[in-house]
Amino acid sequence: MTSIAPPPRPDRPRVQDLAGAVLAGGDTEDLLDLLVHSARTDLGARSAALVLPLAPGTWTFELVDGPDAADLLGRTLTPRSPAGAALEETDSEALERIGTLLVGEQDIPALLAVVDGAEHGSGFLAVLRDRPDGAGPDGAADPAFTRADRERLDALAALVLLTLRVPAPGVSDELDDERSRIARDLHDLAIQELFAVGMELEALTDALAAPGQPPSNTRIRSSVASSVQGLENAVAQIRQIVQSLRRERLEATLTEQLRHEVGLAAAGLGFVPTLRLPPHPAAMEAELPSEIADDVVAVVRECLANAARHAHASAVAVSVSLFSEGVDRVVQVNVSDNGRGIDPTVQRRSGLANMSSRARRHSGWVDALSLEPGTMISWRVTLPAA
Repeated sequence: MTSIAPPPRPDRPRVQDLAGAVLAGGDTEDLLDLLVHSARTDLGARSAALVLPLAPGTWTFELVDGPDAADLLGRTLTPRSPAGAALEETDSEALERIGTLLVGEQDIPALLAVVDGAEHGSGFLAVLRDRPDGAGPDGAADPAFTRADRERLDALAALVLLTLRVPAPGVSDELDDERSRIARDLHDLAIQELFAVGMELEALTDALAAPGQPPSNTRIRSSVASSVQGLENAVAQIRQIVQSLRRERLEATLTEQLRHEVGLAAAGLGFVPTLRLPPHPAAMEAELPSEIADDVVAVVRECLANAARHAHASAVAVSVSLFSEGVDRVVQVNVSDNGRGIDPTVQRRSGLANMSSRARRHSGWVDALSLEPGTMISWRVTLPAA
């Protein structure tokens, strides 16, 4: 059953505005403060906290917004605690199933979202809510966290990850200028278009809910048509921005482009995928024709985007290899995840069709293999004879 989410409260920043603030740069601690505060206010929580690795096997409450700061700020977690054990095992599903955090001597209902720092170790973003009066410790009357709460917290956790992984201001003036340009283009073009669509749909929703004469079918059709056009404009503007970024990276090596795609995927996945390349990637780059190298990058990008949209995975691995098979040289791309697998009820798989088309023009093929758990997309093509 699909429900229409209520319009954002005036004091609730839109995710795209928070993302714009992160991309525009600034002091890392100030940005983290903003995101933790937003988690508390957006989800109607009594407190929000950010837990990050302090040392191997130890995590600390780095930031706490709300009345629990006195009890939590600076407190450490070890693998003996449920949250510490989940972090030690890098088990994001176990972490997200934890329903409480210890504050003083009380277990307080909590919602946790993993912040995967890759080589730096994982942490989590958490919000805590009061139990209703009279609720017992068994949690039967605990305040429910909704699916919308989970999605909002996951989005904020992804922005925390992005904040932690973006170099601090002053590290590279060129990078700062580029980040500012991207944020400005997104804000002035795509986000403004989406904001206008949101205003149009909110006005239509208000008109439908208002007592008295409902809006005419003509008014409804006009609003929907205007919104669809606005979305198409926003998509076109985002594509132009992405294409301009790709053009600027034409001189990048295949390895650099693959690492770039893996880094970009972190925002949608909430963690950084692993990337495995041959021991001597420069030799592979020298052997691959440019059109096949471009397709390798495109296939990795498509697989990572599909994993972010559909897999609900806690781990994704990308492997690119080059080997001999008989008299042929073959390049193979494998992208695997530990997510929920392929939904057999979904018939339209445009991403897989695009990858298949890219494989066929190089005498190759693509296959989707079911894992336990998860899925692996395997794409391979034969290099032209020297």
